[in-house]
Amino acid sequence: MALREVKKELKAMDKTEIIKLISEMYKKIPAAKTYLDIFATGEIKGLVEKYKKEIERYIYPGGRNMQLREAEARKLIRTLQKMKITELNVELELHYVACCLEVIEDFGYWDEGYYIALEKMFYNATDGIRELGMEVKYEERITGITYKASHFGLELSY
Repeated sequence: MALREVKKELKAMDKTEIIKLISEMYKKIPAAKTYLDIFATGEIKGLVEKYKKEIERYIYPGGRNMQLREAEARKLIRTLQKMKITELNVELELHYVACCLEVIEDFGYWDEGYYIALEKMFYNATDGIRELGMEVKYEERITGITYKASHFGLELSY
């Protein structure tokens, strides 16, 4: 069903039906619950912490073969980007980059694709920071990331 058709259906519903529909979505669809919670409160701290832990589980090597699953972390971030909550995206993207740099530092990991993905994530975050006009808030964090990255041959500029 196209968005236009959904809008048409919603316009035909009365307020109580719409409230019932949204309540059912809230109960049954985790992404809808997350979005509506942020919509209602504007608070993202709890959500940031939840997803930071999930990103860490994916990025840090695990299992007997020390398997890296950073692609899963990127997939999670891409899914969350669809909610268009820029500050949430920035927080998670910077966390991803910081975690990847720790893996490089701790395990001496070198893979060109890994570095490219790290750079893309960093630049997505800095674009979001500029969009929000929050350069001062993130300045110290960005400086730390760029300094650490330079030790591994990554030239991240801001």
